[in-house]
Amino acid sequence: MVKKTILIVDYSSTLRASVEFTLAEAGYDVVQAGDGNEGLQALDGVDKDQLGMIITDINMPNMDGI
Repeated sequence: MVKKTILIVDYSSTLRASVEFTLAEAGYDVVQAGDGNEGLQALDGVDKDQLGMIITDINMPNMDGI
């Protein structure tokens, strides 16, 4: 079984680390980004067939989660 990847986009590095820890323990690959722009860049490096979910904050600097 191939592990699914989850992208976490949030300006809080502490929150991203906490969510990543939980998801990694559950067997997911996790990619992090600090805002919407970084999130879009991070998607370029993710196999779209393996992308299972994007968890994003709505309120972020530079580019929001919407």
